[in-house]
Amino acid sequence: MKENKQALYMNMILGTIGPMIIALAALKYLAKGDSTGYINIFLGFILTISYISYLEKKAGICKRLTVIRVSVTLVLLFLFTYFLYF
Repeated sequence: MKENKQALYMNMILGTIGPMIIALAALKYLAKGDSTGYINIFLGFILTISYISYLEKKAGICKRLTVIRVSVTLVLLFLFTYFLYF
């Protein structure tokens, strides 16, 4: 049971890194001034995040842990954005 939870948490961490990379790429794309496809990028990002949330609910991850993950992800995203693009 403990090994199953560790694998679940590891997959949750890896599933969080992917959308962060997508968000950073989208911000870099927008920073270049080329704004033709930004709607598609953000729509894809929102759909990916909603699917990850759905999978977390199906896996039985508690709401508290999901909120913590989202909070840490947003803080890291803002920090990376600030240091990489400003």
